[in-house]
Amino acid sequence: MSTHSDFEIDGLYVLLSDRGDKSFTFHWGLYLHQSIDSGYIYDLLSDAGSTNWRFDPRPSENVIGSRRVLVALKIGALDSTMHQSLLHRLEQIPLAYSTRFNENITCRVWVKEALFALDNEGYIGITSSVDDLEFEARNLALANKVGRKRTIRPSAECHF
Repeated sequence: MSTHSDFEIDGLYVLLSDRGDKSFTFHWGLYLHQSIDSGYIYDLLSDAGSTNWRFDPRPSENVIGSRRVLVALKIGALDSTMHQSLLHRLEQIPLAYSTRFNENITCRVWVKEALFALDNEGYIGITSSVDDLEFEARNLALANKVGRKRTIRPSAECHF
């Protein structure tokens, strides 16, 4: 089980959560850790069987202890004065087909679009590519699902 110190205050993380079934697909989102025991989740949700997605920013006090979170990769640190700006920027990420990544919108594709925008605008610093960061996160999540563990650490694909 993780402790409060695993997450850094003002740290921005890519989260991959276990969907709870036997497949090896994950729910993708972003998490901004804002205090010792809480933060803000930014992700896309859809109803079962629906292709209609909605942006769902919400406070969360359960990421730290969640057994569903397989990976939390730190991708940046945002001064508290930037928290509201981050929300406004994420609200602008299109919920439509991604021409950049040539994929239909899903929670994973939305995170990729968000990472590209945040890197391009200086919120975070990706050292290689969004695809490399996706590969890093997915590989950790796959290993953690099989090994029944979780990883919280800085991404090897970002500089701080």
